[in-house]
Order: sequence, then structure tokens, then C-alpha cells
Amino acid sequence: MLWKAVVCEDDPVQNRNLGRMVCGWGETQGLELQISSCTDCISFQEVWRKEKDFNLILLDIDLGQGINGMELAEQIRRENESTAIVFVTGLSEYMSRGYDVQALHFLVKPVEEERLWSVLDRALRMVEKKEAFLLLQEEGRLERIPVGRILYAEAFSHTSALCLSPEKPGGKVLSREVRMNLGDLEKELPSHCFLRCHRSYLVNLGNIRRIEKNRVFLEGVLPVPVSRERRRALFQEFLEYHKGSISQ
Repeated sequence: MLWKAVVCEDDPVQNRNLGRMVCGWGETQGLELQISSCTDCISFQEVWRKEKDFNLILLDIDLGQGINGMELAEQIRRENESTAIVFVTGLSEYMSRGYDVQALHFLVKPVEEERLWSVLDRALRMVEKKEAFLLLQEEGRLERIPVGRILYAEAFSHTSALCLSPEKPGGKVLSREVRMNLGDLEKELPSHCFLRCHRSYLVNLGNIRRIEKNRVFLEGVLPVPVSRERRRALFQEFLEYHKGSISQ
């Protein structure tokens, strides 16, 4: 997976350190990295005009000249709503405005590598959830199903049934039969998002609302059973999946 990031920081030393930490994180994730470096708003705007499909922008708020990082983020959001924006700052008074531009996080200088990596883990999960699709080819027809819509999958004799969340708010939960067994389907889905909670059920960790002793609750559907031997793994994987958002 290609991961495109921009580091916009006016201090050359901190700029290099942030780039180095992002590179180190990318290596642990096995990502192909493309990192751009900017030291002011003008150089960033030049990079932004050429391409707007960055996965991540590490953005200093106090850039020293021209518009500040918060104003730059407002410009970005008018053209792109999906890129993860992480502010790097010592200016706490701007934190409340971060909600207006849907900032993923604020990192206080000097930035600790462990904290940055944790935030980058969250950004990666967001990107994968938005971009991942299950591609089905049946009877000469191709269908692309967003992974984020799959609540769970249930095994039958030679097929599986996908339980899908509504395409639009207020819509109905849908069931979609696919001609593959649950094991083959599991191989086609992101392993960090889906877990076998029962021999006949594969559940999307991102769509779980509550876990009880032997049941998993998801939005708008009946509870899914959890087998005794898989209960501990489900709890652990669910905590790991949401670790970034819980700890911040």
C-alpha cells in the first residue's frame, strides 16, 4: 500500500525528525512511503496544487509567516474531507478549533515517537476502512462491496451470507449471499478488521457496539453468538482495534 504524507513544519530540525519518525513507522507497517517536506505555507500550497490525495498531513500551527496552520487546514478541508490532519503545536488555544477541520489529533512539541506512531496507527485504520472493498465476481457480474458496510458474515453449507448496513441513513439492513465458504471469505477480508467469533460467524470489529458473555451486539441486527473458545481472542482483538481512540 502506498502511503502519501506531508510534513509541514518551519523548524528544519523538527521537520527532519518528524519525517524520520514517519519513515520508521512506515517500515513497521510494511508501507511504501512517499513523504513531502514543507517549511512554510507557500511551499505547502505548491505541493497541494499538484496533488490532493495525501493520506496524512502533519501540520505545524505556527508557521512563522503567511497564514497559520489552522487557516491552511481550513483551506484543505474545502477541497478534501478525507485526508487525516494531525496538528503539531505548542499552542493549546487552537485545540478547540481543531474540531472544525476534523483534525485527527493534536501532538504537543517536542513530539514523542511512541505517541506519533499511535496516532499514525489510527490514521492507517481510518484509511483502510474507507478504502477497503470486497470484490465479488459471480455469473459474469462484478460487484464491489465496501468492507465498512459488512456487519458480519454467516456460514451456510457451501455459501456465506453477508449482513450489510444500510447504504443510506434510515435504510434497511441487507443480506447478500456469496458463493464461497466462510474460510475463503475470511481470506478476502482485512485480517485486522474481521475475526471469527464462532465457527459459523465472522464479525467486523469496527461495527461492534457491545460484547457480552456469549453474544456480540451490532447496530440494527440480532446479536451474533460468541463461542467459549473464541471469547478471549475477541475481547483482546476488539481492544487492540480501538486502542488508539481509547487511549488518546
